[in-house]
Amino acid sequence: MRKFIIKSLFYFVPFFCVYGVYRIVDMNTTGDIGRLGKIFFEKNYFQYLEKNYLTDNLTIDTLIISYEKLQIDNASKVCTIGDSFSGQRIFGYQNYLAHLLGFKITNILRKDDNPLNTAIALLNSNIIDNSNCSILILSSADRMVIYRLTDIDFEMLYKKPLKIDDNQNKKNTDNSLNDLFSFIRLKFDYDNPIFKHSLKQECFTHSRFSKILFNYKSDMYFLNTSKIDIAKAKENLILLNKKFSEKGIKLIFLIAADKYDVYRPFMEDNSLPIDTITDSLSNIPDVVVINTKPMLQEMVQNGEKDVYMVNDTHWSYKASEAVARELAHAIDSLGF
Repeated sequence: MRKFIIKSLFYFVPFFCVYGVYRIVDMNTTGDIGRLGKIFFEKNYFQYLEKNYLTDNLTIDTLIISYEKLQIDNASKVCTIGDSFSGQRIFGYQNYLAHLLGFKITNILRKDDNPLNTAIALLNSNIIDNSNCSILILSSADRMVIYRLTDIDFEMLYKKPLKIDDNQNKKNTDNSLNDLFSFIRLKFDYDNPIFKHSLKQECFTHSRFSKILFNYKSDMYFLNTSKIDIAKAKENLILLNKKFSEKGIKLIFLIAADKYDVYRPFMEDNSLPIDTITDSLSNIPDVVVINTKPMLQEMVQNGEKDVYMVNDTHWSYKASEAVARELAHAIDSLGF
């Protein structure tokens, strides 16, 4: 019996040691990059950023749940539709823009993965028009822009979101073991969705990763983008702008730069590819496009740290404020 116990310990002690390390990392992991890559980012990093957030939120998040026309009694006629870059709430660009403009902004939550389809469906269904939306800021992360533009269904009508059964969404099984195996796999850098790059200068205030960039593997989608797709995307963006203009809505198309693209000039490895795919969308006549990459790169060049969060694929409140200023200037130029 004693020999059996000793042999068992030989196998189980290492397992429990690894599990213990995993639990420590898991409990202290923050940010979507931290969670996906099982990377230990201390919670005090987020707490440091949070100290500088605005104290109130003037963004009204709205989920369209009926076919009735959008009511925005408590907000301006400036609306936004976008992906996760448009869902940062108190430290999002909409909140900074609202404070600059002096009135609340309505953020319409997307119904599916493509916010562009949500926008055209609302327009086609007469849920939004110039009576409730004078300016629409339609945004997408850079890595998805070409795909989303080529994927627009211009005949789409709005469908009410499916009712979610909370009971069906509850986890019935404990995923701790699966997470543990993912943790081990990622420590061997096998099938890792997170890339890691050394930087020439300190770009983050994190104590251990001030000169390290972590970004999503999906930031490299541009390597597989064809010229045909780019041409189709430009064509659809022009048509999209025309559709909203016909309804009396001025469209501002906001491209949220990928983290990799913003920090690419500051990486030590000069052989890494450079993404110029969406640059061609910035100079389309009569279409207001704000490509955030140049302004955010300039901030990093000037020594601004935490333009993006080190533990997350999204930009920080600093970039949100800079983007809001650019949007305010564009709105002013439209005569709103």
